[in-house]
Amino acid sequence: MRNETRPFRGWFLVGVGFLVYGLGLGPAYYSWGFLAPELVADLGLTRAQIGNSFGLFTLTFALTSPLAAAALERFGLRVVETAGSALAALGFGLTSVAQSATEITVAFALVGGVGVGFSTLLPAHVLPVYWFRRYRARATAVILLGAAVAGAFVPSIDDWILGARDWRMVWKCIAGVSAGVALLAAVFLRNRPEDLGQLPDGDAPEEPAPDRTLDPPDRKSIVQEPAALTTAQAIRTPQFAVVTFVCLANTVPWRIFTAHGRLHFEDLGFPSAVAAAILGVRVGVSALGRLSGAASDFVDPRSVLALALTVTAIGMGGIAFSTTSAAATACIVLLGFGYGVGFTNEPLVYARMFGTRAFVGSNGLRIAIVGVFGWLGPSWAGAAADRTESYASTFVVLTMLCVLGAVAILLCRSPERTSNG
Repeated sequence: MRNETRPFRGWFLVGVGFLVYGLGLGPAYYSWGFLAPELVADLGLTRAQIGNSFGLFTLTFALTSPLAAAALERFGLRVVETAGSALAALGFGLTSVAQSATEITVAFALVGGVGVGFSTLLPAHVLPVYWFRRYRARATAVILLGAAVAGAFVPSIDDWILGARDWRMVWKCIAGVSAGVALLAAVFLRNRPEDLGQLPDGDAPEEPAPDRTLDPPDRKSIVQEPAALTTAQAIRTPQFAVVTFVCLANTVPWRIFTAHGRLHFEDLGFPSAVAAAILGVRVGVSALGRLSGAASDFVDPRSVLALALTVTAIGMGGIAFSTTSAAATACIVLLGFGYGVGFTNEPLVYARMFGTRAFVGSNGLRIAIVGVFGWLGPSWAGAAADRTESYASTFVVLTMLCVLGAVAILLCRSPERTSNG
């Protein structure tokens, strides 16, 4: 039959996912903080408002994730990502013409945030979980690499556009990119391998795969999923609370630094071009971290996530007290690498801990919960900086959060092991 000889579609979709996720999230996510000084000067925003708008953006796309999970299960990846990207393009286009703090918050944080919520993070997690078992970590790493690659170029591109035009032109360009992403998703994305008569990892139909939740015993793979849990069962376990806290510890420091990094470096006296270069290094190194997270195909992802949080803690603690560009760059490398490894492993821990059946719903709820704190974090950091004229104490608190997350994930046992004693 044709379906049996058709080349496996999964790796092609990984490439499409790389582009859709990278271009759909990276430009908007990493431009906001870099454009903060221009927004302060032009629209009169305070640092607290800069942090609050970015936090609300992350909150919106996070709270959209449970709705995106339902839409993904009903309509599939192609429809959801296409519609979400089109909505994001509208939001970022409106951002480019905003004339007040209220208008820019509605356009960027609400309209753009909902679009990004439907089109990026959860779909990027779902695609490799649906299409892969043995190669899941590697596929996830490549897809999540997309935003890091895009984000590494964003500060320099933004700086170049600012030199030629203004911050409004930056957002017009981002809107155009999002519209292109919608077209890319509509043409190339597909939902599950079964839709094309294929199996995960490209296995031939005649190969034994009894329930598709466990790898065959003769295959060497770290993926050993528990007996199928429903979403309701998964979120009632104590493990769900622990792993969600750990993901929060990995995500919130990154979001705070994304919103306030350039302001912090300019407080230290670094020129705009130097700040742009350092911030570009941060995102670029996170790309290497995301690829390195593929080690979880061979090592328990919980251990990898704990190591990543430890590296992030060292980097964040160092940034709090860096006074030279060399020291700041060294700490940024640690922060970027640690976050990148952790970011790849967040969905992998969920998939392994709770199984494929519960993954979409439990992971969507996790993104929403973390998003609430991702909103509060930048707002809190901005308010603290307005009050103390420094981000040092905030970064120390974030360092302690990362350490607690590393300890928590090392002590967390999967539900099936807990129930078996």
